[in-house]
Amino acid sequence: MRTGVYADKSVAHELFPKVEQWGASAVTIHGRSREQRYTKNANWEYIEECASKVNRIPVIGNGDILSWEEYNEKKQIAPHVSSVMLGRGALIKPWIFKEIKEGKTWDPTSSERFEILQKFTNYGLEHWGSDTKGVECTRRFLLEW
Repeated sequence: MRTGVYADKSVAHELFPKVEQWGASAVTIHGRSREQRYTKNANWEYIEECASKVNRIPVIGNGDILSWEEYNEKKQIAPHVSSVMLGRGALIKPWIFKEIKEGKTWDPTSSERFEILQKFTNYGLEHWGSDTKGVECTRRFLLEW
């Protein structure tokens, strides 16, 4: 779920107790509205506000985690969040999971990057397809490296 549709009207905090009542096993919240897209930073204070509205289900926070330092910052801002979901950060820097696990920056060697590149390309083409659109999508994320 996002914070809402419009940038100036967050509504997710009103839905969280209802989602719990409706029997959800967990809920994920992205810290931006649909309208904001990537024009603003994810609002982790609001994610925390939403997470504090439920008692029995895990809340997964999402938005703007591009390094292990940002992961730690977001976890401190939102202590009621059970875990985080990485999106763009994992596509831009696939080794971010290793960094978070080890709690330090990892600068892969050129041969390690090449191996990651090969795997990422294969996964991308498998997921998005090997047609023109799939190749373009895979290439778009590779250009972030």
